[in-house]
Amino acid sequence: MNYQIDESLCTGCGLCVNVCPVKAITLSDTAHIDNDSCTGCGVCVNVCKKGAIIEVPNEIVQENVSVPAVIASGVATAIGIVRDAINRYTNSGTNTGPRRGGKGRSGGRGGGGRGGGNRGINRQNKRKR
Repeated sequence: MNYQIDESLCTGCGLCVNVCPVKAITLSDTAHIDNDSCTGCGVCVNVCKKGAIIEVPNEIVQENVSVPAVIASGVATAIGIVRDAINRYTNSGTNTGPRRGGKGRSGGRGGGGRGGGNRGINRQNKRKR
């Protein structure tokens, strides 16, 4: 962040000059900030009783691309990535769907039959108790 002095508010008290850690502020009739030396710490702003030190935003560099164009470009890129992934999936030749066949309703492990795999084991454990 850059700072500048509002000369109409500055009384030349020198408080900002005394607190500046990099000595970027000089004083004649009013204070003056050397923006090349200023680190933007903001200590001077907090000390000025008159509010004469003002934050000035850094220059904003605008590109010639509008925001909607940037968004559209991002959406187009995302659509392209999804389309490529779908094409790779459909052309892969491997069957990645659910497996068919096997051992009926049990899911392939355990006791089989209606209840599924682990029910038979649980019943045996209950009988032992």
